[in-house]
Amino acid sequence: MKKGSFIVSVVILVVFVYFLYEYNVFHHLKRIATELSPFYLVLSLFLYTITYYFRAKRFTLFFPQIETKELAAVMAVHTFFNNLLPFRSGEASFPIILKKLFGIEGIISSAALVVARLFDLLSLALLFTLSTLGIATGNKTFLIVAVLLSITIVVILFLGFKLLKLLKKKFGLATALFFFFSEFKSTKNVLLVFLYSFLNWLTKFTAFYLIMKAGKLNLNFFQTTFVATFGELTTVLPIHSIGGFGTYEAGLVGGFALLGFKGSYALTVAFYFHLLLFTMSGVLALIGWFYLSRRLRVKSLSG
Repeated sequence: MKKGSFIVSVVILVVFVYFLYEYNVFHHLKRIATELSPFYLVLSLFLYTITYYFRAKRFTLFFPQIETKELAAVMAVHTFFNNLLPFRSGEASFPIILKKLFGIEGIISSAALVVARLFDLLSLALLFTLSTLGIATGNKTFLIVAVLLSITIVVILFLGFKLLKLLKKKFGLATALFFFFSEFKSTKNVLLVFLYSFLNWLTKFTAFYLIMKAGKLNLNFFQTTFVATFGELTTVLPIHSIGGFGTYEAGLVGGFALLGFKGSYALTVAFYFHLLLFTMSGVLALIGWFYLSRRLRVKSLSG
């Protein structure tokens, strides 16, 4: 990460902490913490863990030589680094781990990751559209936004594939990407990758809904999905801060504002949600790290 990027991330974090104090968020957060439901909290963690299974199953289609449990551990570590490091620099952990543990070339694993991200984008757009329909009663603005976003994403994906054809002979990653697209042209493979991507996001948003329910926050599944989508989209921005703190909350608060929730309440809920999600990600990453470390030791001894 460049020094300038790090400084920008720190500035964002400092400004965010200022707003937390300005809106007395820590005081409101304490009240939510005292009312947390252990049942829904554990259930949300369980479902969030299941998302790593779906992500791993998706990548077994690209790398059938790797077991699902090993890829699930990779996903846990990779996801946490993505959440922790600013400017999406955590993506580099995926090809690094696959190269070190499984001998897969970085350009191949990077191409697989890009393909997975495209299917993530499609799944996210579909669920966002469905959530918008679920809350669009009496407000056509939500419906228009969902339709326009979905059309935009489809057009971008179509143009991106056409661009890959033009660049495949000039750039290594573009060649690898085109290879993956060519390999997955069969209806079965495309449907399987999309199915695992969709199940991943559906389970993830259900876990998000349970996190809200654990804090006794009055949001239904559609509202949670709608708001959380704005937060998830901030993770791909070039100004993603350290741990996403500040930028992720900004996306959530924007979603809350569209639903009519504003001020300190929206910021408190956003911070509570992000803090809990980040903690879950960290716990699972720690488990995945120990598992992969053990595998690395076994590999070293056998070598």
